[in-house]
Amino acid sequence: MGFRFRRSIRIAPGLRVNLGKRGVSLSAGVRGASVTVGQRGTYSNVGIPGTGLSYRQRIGGGSEQRRTVKAQKRLEREYQRLEKERMRQEALSKIKLSLDKKTGALQIENAFGEPLSRQDLKLVWDQKRNTILEWMEQQVEEINGDIELLTNIHEDTPSPDSEPEYQIVPFNEEPPEQPKYPEEIAKPEAKLLPPLGFFARLFKSKRTAHEQMQQQLNNNHTQALLAWEEEKRKGVESYQTAMEKYAEAKKEWDSRKKKYETNEDKRKEEFPSLLRTDVEVMNKTLEDALNSLSWPRETLVSYQIMDEGRQAWFDIDLPEVEDFPQKLASVASSGKKLNIKDKPVKQLQLEYAMHIHGIAFRLAGTIFATLPTVNIAVISGFSQRLDSATGKVNDDYLLSVKVEREKFSKIDFESLDNVNPIDAMGAFELRRKLTSTGIFKAIGPFELGTL
Repeated sequence: MGFRFRRSIRIAPGLRVNLGKRGVSLSAGVRGASVTVGQRGTYSNVGIPGTGLSYRQRIGGGSEQRRTVKAQKRLEREYQRLEKERMRQEALSKIKLSLDKKTGALQIENAFGEPLSRQDLKLVWDQKRNTILEWMEQQVEEINGDIELLTNIHEDTPSPDSEPEYQIVPFNEEPPEQPKYPEEIAKPEAKLLPPLGFFARLFKSKRTAHEQMQQQLNNNHTQALLAWEEEKRKGVESYQTAMEKYAEAKKEWDSRKKKYETNEDKRKEEFPSLLRTDVEVMNKTLEDALNSLSWPRETLVSYQIMDEGRQAWFDIDLPEVEDFPQKLASVASSGKKLNIKDKPVKQLQLEYAMHIHGIAFRLAGTIFATLPTVNIAVISGFSQRLDSATGKVNDDYLLSVKVEREKFSKIDFESLDNVNPIDAMGAFELRRKLTSTGIFKAIGPFELGTL
């Protein structure tokens, strides 16, 4: 079908005259609802803007009017249906997912917090299955916790053959700010009066008045120039004074910076020797190394360097077994729920034992890699546990191990993923009461300074 063209003349709001090949017609109404009167009769036009839906009905009697009314109602119902479907699609595009942590049941709601019908659930799973499954996997990881990080904490242990280097701290004092040259001030412009007209020039009084006014403007301009030049002069003088102060401040800053950097270079040069002879440097370096360690569970450490730097004694406030992930979760084969169950007690206790021994292993490696003079590291760990006989919470020591540098250095630190920290600590002089199911019993640790 080709294009049709017609000329329409608006003669009043809502009233138009249409000029076409078949004659003249008159239209009245608004967009979506109008009436057209022409040579072919009277027509009612209704439609929904933006949808492509419209209806045209000739008006010629009662039955035709009723048909027009019915058509309008049909269009209204269709519009309401389309609007409802649009709102439904919008609500489904922003679904809310939640999980019952006890049963593992997945709950899906629309953007308004309303439960979905069976039809909508099917539509959501068809369109967003991958997104929902990714969310389910995230819930599994959250429930299972960072167990691999806990049980493999020893894998981040540095080799005892390494040695720390002094880290130069940059000079952090900001340099003085250089003053800026004063901005250019606009030069005053002379103002000229418009010339007198032909007839005004014929009168002397007019000419005199004009000359006096121009002279006054010239005098004002001269004064403005003098003030402008004075302001410029003061600005330049102020800038020169500020530059002199800046030069002095910059010189002092450069001197402080050079002195600081020279001192830092000297510290770096002397650091290897001080690390072997100065206990204060040993303590500061070890403290920095311990503070840089990242622990997946809160782990408090206290230490003491003894025997002129040849021994290091550590006490560790260990995390509790209750802090470990207690549940095991997996996505069900249907993909629409999680299977959640309590972790077997034996598995939980063995994971805890791996973590405790991994902490001791990692600390031993950190000590030897930080302090080259330390030959023996004594590491003891305790935990707060309830004494059922007294009802009190005691600090029970769970392990105490004496680690020798020479023997510890024989471990393959390139393959720590093959090292079991429980077995590794068992190769040293170790005080520990650990059952086959991973339960720790209280022990008496090595006494400070008894070696």
